Amino acid sequence: MTDIPLFPAVIDMIANVGFPIFISLVLLHRMENKLDAVVSALNELTTVTARREH
Repeated sequence: MTDIPLFPAVIDMIANVGFPIFISLVLLHRMENKLDAVVSALNELTTVTARREH
């Protein structure tokens, strides 16, 4: 990872690609994190239910 401070990098990104695109990227990143949590929970649920069947 680079040593670029976060706030100036965000301002630079907004200036270069525009505010709507920046917000879309932020929301996609947040959604990816939540989907990872859902996948993890489903994997755990599958493991628990598989143990109960035996």
